[in-house]
Amino acid sequence: MFQKQLNALLKNKSLWFRLLLSVGLISFLFYSVDLQETLAILRRANVVLLLAALLVACGDRILMAYKWNILLKAKGISLSLLSVTGTYLITTFLGLFLPATVGGDALRAYAIAKDGHKGSDVVSSIIIERALGFLALFIFMLTSIILSIFVFGQSFFAGIWNLFWLFLILFAALMAMLFLSLNEKVLRYFGRLFEKWPAKIREHKIVRKLEEVYRSYRSFQANKIEVGLFLLLSLVENLFPLFWTYFLSLAFHIEIPLLYFFILIPIVLVLVRLPISLDGFGLQEGAFVYFLALIGIMRPEALLLGLASHILAIFSVLPGGVLYGFSGLSFHGKIDQTGSNEIAGMPVDA
Repeated sequence: MFQKQLNALLKNKSLWFRLLLSVGLISFLFYSVDLQETLAILRRANVVLLLAALLVACGDRILMAYKWNILLKAKGISLSLLSVTGTYLITTFLGLFLPATVGGDALRAYAIAKDGHKGSDVVSSIIIERALGFLALFIFMLTSIILSIFVFGQSFFAGIWNLFWLFLILFAALMAMLFLSLNEKVLRYFGRLFEKWPAKIREHKIVRKLEEVYRSYRSFQANKIEVGLFLLLSLVENLFPLFWTYFLSLAFHIEIPLLYFFILIPIVLVLVRLPISLDGFGLQEGAFVYFLALIGIMRPEALLLGLASHILAIFSVLPGGVLYGFSGLSFHGKIDQTGSNEIAGMPVDA
């Protein structure tokens, strides 16, 4: 099993491109800093604060799984938090080697649907999860900029208003997309267009599957409480990477205003979702170096903080690799069938 998966990865040209891009960006960043100074900062780090940052990162993964479970239950897919968390960790770990976000999401959908749950419901839960997650991120960013300027009188850098308008445009576009995709009149209009398509196309298996997913997606209109709770928790969840990075800055004795993380972290979270590098490596660290330089933080400190924050996020999903070694993608099925924490049986192919 593992040999087949290894061979598939080695033949993946996209993976090699993203790997080379990440290595190139990281190498350039390291070349541009004083490594001795960076190591000196690392050696005097506060271990207790590093552990606190790791705990926050692990809590973030649990909250992510809890939020998704709310959407699954709205679709009648009843799984325990333990099983959903295990599946989330496994697929996120495997997603490190796949295109950003999309690969892990596809694995999540497969992992749940292959045990008999309706695939269209699982896929629609992931679609609404991602859409609302980005919506919460944009709200978080816009609120942070407004608070920093009008409440605390801190603009931080000259281009902050350009950043505000960019995120406002993204927010408006996403809101429009959500409104149109859930609007009854729009649905009827496209339904009439769809009926004019040739029967061969309308009856195609893929088209029928997409239709099922869209019907399932639209039915979230009837789950306003669950959707509202998910959005609220997503706003809270955005605080987790902010605070674990803030704890890291304290651990490395880097003086950065807490308020600035409310602006920096949303930018980083958007960048790492771009499917052009390996798990955002190089992009995140470059963002830290660039944006922290705007408030006077030196390159060695900024690079160390960005890299440490990234590595910490990966450490928080490493248990997913262990679970995958024992159970493959069947962790949730084994947990829910036995009603215990025991993982039994042989690993299965993904």
